[in-house]
Amino acid sequence: MPSARGSLLQGEHVVTQMGLEGAPSSCPRSDELPHVLTVPELAEFLRISEKSVYALISGKHIPHVRVLRRVRFLKTDVLRYVQENRVSASEE
Repeated sequence: MPSARGSLLQGEHVVTQMGLEGAPSSCPRSDELPHVLTVPELAEFLRISEKSVYALISGKHIPHVRVLRRVRFLKTDVLRYVQENRVSASEE
């Protein structure tokens, strides 16, 4: 069973590799995202497991808000997070 840290590294790898364009049609495009996302919606958009999303939250790696003990993500924060964690081809 992978540790939470292992899931986080895997999630970060997926995030840095996916980019905003070129996602399969079943995955929502950034312009189709709601202004506030749930954990399952974010997991689907980033193409990672919900467990990996919770690892990002617990490690305080991704901005989030709590509304009545439920975790939500602002679309602008998510898109900024993806852009800031993007690895260019020259860095690999």
